[in-house]
Amino acid sequence: MDAALSYTIILTQSPALSESHLTAQRFIAELMHNGDSIDRVFFYQDAAYVGLSSQIPGQGLQASYQGWVELQQQYAIPLQICIANALRRGVVDATEAQRYEGIETLQEGFQLTGLGEIADACQASDRIITL
Repeated sequence: MDAALSYTIILTQSPALSESHLTAQRFIAELMHNGDSIDRVFFYQDAAYVGLSSQIPGQGLQASYQGWVELQQQYAIPLQICIANALRRGVVDATEAQRYEGIETLQEGFQLTGLGEIADACQASDRIITL
């Protein structure tokens, strides 16, 4: 039996315009089923939209964040959104909402973090997958 590997998944595409989020969710579920682990999922560039709590999916469709939140709850996977990309796209946590005198728009289950998380991931994870 092969040794378990740890993975960091990095997404860069908008959840509304790409199948990459669904593909990544299926990939993670398969990895976890096989005994591997996920150190974190990092949402960069337009993938930061996944954390926007005001998403309304098309009729009969599931909001993209729902699959992520389910994985996070099931496996305690950190869902990290690049803070700079998030702020430019209106994704704001409670701390940033207070700083900018706005309202919190970050979907529960996600957290805003800096690019230092990617540096940590490169050292901590056995594999880095970008979708």
